Amino acid sequence: MRSFRLTAALAALVAGYGLAGAPVAKAVEFSFLTGAGCQLSIPTTDTKFRPKAIGARNESSTTSSFVVCPLPVTGASSNDYFQQVQVALYSLDGISRTVTCTAVSGWYFPGSDVDAKYSSKSAAVAGSGVSAVLLWRAPDFGEGNDGDPIKSSTGFSITCNLPPQTAISYISGLNA
Repeated sequence: MRSFRLTAALAALVAGYGLAGAPVAKAVEFSFLTGAGCQLSIPTTDTKFRPKAIGARNESSTTSSFVVCPLPVTGASSNDYFQQVQVALYSLDGISRTVTCTAVSGWYFPGSDVDAKYSSKSAAVAGSGVSAVLLWRAPDFGEGNDGDPIKSSTGFSITCNLPPQTAISYISGLNA
């Protein structure tokens, strides 16, 4: 009876030691922010911009709004965090309008390799539901190839000029 316990304990120890040396697959990490996390880039009380639970909405029928949406990062082990980032846009009234957004990777730190880099894209937004998704990858910032990390992307935000009756559903980032 005693030798059985010793054998079982020794087998468990050997199995645990063998697993400790086994390679561990890197988990895909995903950051997500609803449009509710976006804010006016120049705050004012005279606006029809509304951060809602399901989106950042420009409810004005005449005036565009500049909004900024930071993408949070938790537990980053590198400044080059995201492989791709996207913003999803939609129309409130179904009328087609062009939305232009600028992604910023990095932050203001002159003379370092983390200086902010900018990339602007536009899309036609119309219809119902999410009707346009703008996607940024490393080549959009003049560095690397698709699948490479975006340099200095632990500091990442997207600023959009929302025409009247348009909205941001979410922004998300993928790190694999």
